Amino acid sequence: MIGIITGSRIGTNRDGDASRRLLQVQMLDEDVRTVELITLAGDDTNPANGCRCEVVDSSGVKICTAITDDLTPEVAVGERELYSTDSPATEKRARIKLASNGDITIDAYGGAKIEVKADGTVTINSGTKSAVTWEDLNTVMQAFIIALNAAFSAKLDGGGSAAALSLDLTSAQVTEVKLP
Repeated sequence: MIGIITGSRIGTNRDGDASRRLLQVQMLDEDVRTVELITLAGDDTNPANGCRCEVVDSSGVKICTAITDDLTPEVAVGERELYSTDSPATEKRARIKLASNGDITIDAYGGAKIEVKADGTVTINSGTKSAVTWEDLNTVMQAFIIALNAAFSAKLDGGGSAAALSLDLTSAQVTEVKLP
């Protein structure tokens, strides 16, 4: 039987020994039923109001085993997309797309986007600039300072000593982003 989800809450399952998501489903015959949502292990979902639900009888208890939000499918063969919606479901919001070529895209609704390519490339917010690690940049810059100090020291004419340059890149280090 097909019904339309009109609400949900957390309640105990039919045995009364575990918390489960219970859906209010208006059946096509206008009868409203409370049914337990059965999902895959590792999937915690709260379907939006207005989604269609397949209600089946399981040992005398009504359960919902499949849900559709009636949004237009967009993925190609072999791909999977996980997404959230508004309520009632009129558009996809946050998305995680697993492409058939091995790419992964995480797209926050109207915000950040991270693309992880199968070739190892990671792109943040459609960026085109390359990243450097702080350690590598610091090593190169310290070597540059040593070479510059040596050049100044060799060119010094007259008395006195060459000024020693130093460079501290600590303030440029971004600790919230980690690269290999």
